[in-house]
Amino acid sequence: MDALATAIASPVPSGTWQNRIRALGPMIDAAATANERITELSPDVVRAMDDAGVFAMMAPREVGGTEDHPSDLIDVISELSYWDGSAGWYAHAVMTGGSVAGAFLGDKAAEAIFPGGKFAHAAGQAAPTGTAVREGDGYRVSGRYSFGSGSPHVQWIVGGFILHDDAGEKVIGSHGQPVMLIGLVPRATVTFRDNWNVIGLRGTGSYDFTVEDQHLHADFFHNTAAPVQRRGGALYRMGFMALPCISHGAFAIGAARRMIDEWLAFARAKPRGTGRMQSDGETFQRDIALALADLRAAERWFRHTFDTLYEAAETGAVTDDMRLDGRLSTSHAFVAATRIAQAAFASCTTHAIRDGQPIQRVFRDIQAGNAHFLTAEQSLIDAGKVIAGAQGAALVF
Repeated sequence: MDALATAIASPVPSGTWQNRIRALGPMIDAAATANERITELSPDVVRAMDDAGVFAMMAPREVGGTEDHPSDLIDVISELSYWDGSAGWYAHAVMTGGSVAGAFLGDKAAEAIFPGGKFAHAAGQAAPTGTAVREGDGYRVSGRYSFGSGSPHVQWIVGGFILHDDAGEKVIGSHGQPVMLIGLVPRATVTFRDNWNVIGLRGTGSYDFTVEDQHLHADFFHNTAAPVQRRGGALYRMGFMALPCISHGAFAIGAARRMIDEWLAFARAKPRGTGRMQSDGETFQRDIALALADLRAAERWFRHTFDTLYEAAETGAVTDDMRLDGRLSTSHAFVAATRIAQAAFASCTTHAIRDGQPIQRVFRDIQAGNAHFLTAEQSLIDAGKVIAGAQGAALVF
């Protein structure tokens, strides 16, 4: 990449974590095209991220994780996403699996998933499309799922389950909604489908999967409506959706940063009919300035929001406005990223449509990432209902 372009688009000071990940960048970038073809990250890329300590960053220190500050999490996920969106997305899926397993599951689960203080990796899909029934000292569960991001190389699979009684009826919690459990099951009890054929984030291996009927101890589950934090500190008290929001927003920031750098490099090398480079044109100069302002504003608000949430969580003072900002700043990071991606893609003309071009890959990855429920249009509508005071409005965070 053009060194000046990278410096322009990246306002974040280099820290220890960021330097560690940046050193892996060229290797991750070089593998991206091949990883898209095989629809998952290569073992070498996964091993390099694991050796760097990436996957344990969200796990509590008590189980061998590093329980890092939101600013470090944003640094790492955005840097990985800069080099390859699939690598950043895969990493944050496994990282959040570690946060759930380490902070909220019981001791039997923690011992199995973090043997000897080493995270065995967990990822999957928390959407509650599975069924759970209380049985003895645990639950009997099964279910079918889509979008198991990060699952190809993990040993434990995350699943969401709606609790049912012995008569097959949904159990309704004190909040008036069906009780939803998030649980982790051994990989050997899960069947995957080789069906990750998508427009973007092709290297994430987000296959559909089936959790086969099985019984697991209650320690492997937690109730999302009434989570009991068993380990760790403020990182897990910001709100249950805080870490997924950090993950998705950081992806958008890193991918948008790469898009700006690729766009600028293209414009500096692309002569127009006048004989001047595209970068000398005032239309390009206006557009790149707006894109950079968009990105920097979105990133500043996003980082400030989660710094504030973390500080408030340390003293138990998280407010509803802070939670709203958590969802809004995450969605807005994607609003900015999609605007930047569209402007850059259109500006780079036929260069951008060819396979193997980073501009095309980043464009596709941003569009695919923006389809997620945390950041798509419905997320903004849900936030808008709360802001407008609509009857029954509630924001999950």
